[in-house]
Amino acid sequence: MSFSYAIATPSYAGDYERCRLLCASIDRFVTGHAVHYLLVEDRDLALFKPLAGPKRRVIGEAELLPAWLKSWPDPLTFGRRRVWTGLGALGRGIPPLRGWHAQQLRKLALPLKSSEDVVLFADSDMIFLRPFDLGCLDVDGKVRLYRKPDNIKPGMAEHVAWCEGAARVLGLPMPGFPSADYINNLVSWRRENVVSMMALIEQRTGRDWVSAIAGQRQFSEYMIYGYYAERVVGLHRAGHWPDALELCKVYWGGDAEGIASLRSFEEVLGTGQVAVGVQSFIGQPVELLRALFEAQ
Repeated sequence: MSFSYAIATPSYAGDYERCRLLCASIDRFVTGHAVHYLLVEDRDLALFKPLAGPKRRVIGEAELLPAWLKSWPDPLTFGRRRVWTGLGALGRGIPPLRGWHAQQLRKLALPLKSSEDVVLFADSDMIFLRPFDLGCLDVDGKVRLYRKPDNIKPGMAEHVAWCEGAARVLGLPMPGFPSADYINNLVSWRRENVVSMMALIEQRTGRDWVSAIAGQRQFSEYMIYGYYAERVVGLHRAGHWPDALELCKVYWGGDAEGIASLRSFEEVLGTGQVAVGVQSFIGQPVELLRALFEAQ
């Protein structure tokens, strides 16, 4: 069985230059995909439009999310940040959401609108550094699903809440801990599973899927999909094979102190890793990242 593949990247204006670098790295190193989707807020469409091309499409939220969920300047931050809300959302019991919530909802919505069999999510603060063909995700007709056994421990309060939220929306028993972790960079999903997962959520909750998921406020798109694929369907029937390898080397917080001393990211990539992710909030300048990318 051969699959068609898409790459999807949620982004926003503040990450534009990083996203542009990601796109350059995909164009240089990545093959096997039909299209790369950039998922952005409607007001950012004009900014991101120059990144569109024969294999890259920029999609605004209006194509993905319901009209009753809109972004507004957040009065609590004097408009420096955005908040996703509205009378329709509040009437559905959905609390005001932040940008990271909206990005997760865009990811969940894309497979319902796109036609490719498999979508691989690549965050906009990532850079591909080694050749990577999406066909390698397919092993004997099964698609790779990132799964790290027993990685979520009882003391990880936020992750525990995401696990419990996933179980709740899918109608599963509350999970025990430690629990498997499905959260990572370069996570691949099968479109047919997302379609059946949303149908289950809507049938079970009696609500549209956006309301059912976002009404919890604490949710993880990767945990919901992982729990569905493994605990509802079963990984084999869901067409997945589990892999704990982290394809992307990620820098968080203090981990980034040594970046400036690198001659090339090749010095830090491990066996099997094809990309590096430098979280935008740790303040590494894009110029440095671009220089290290060009040094590959």
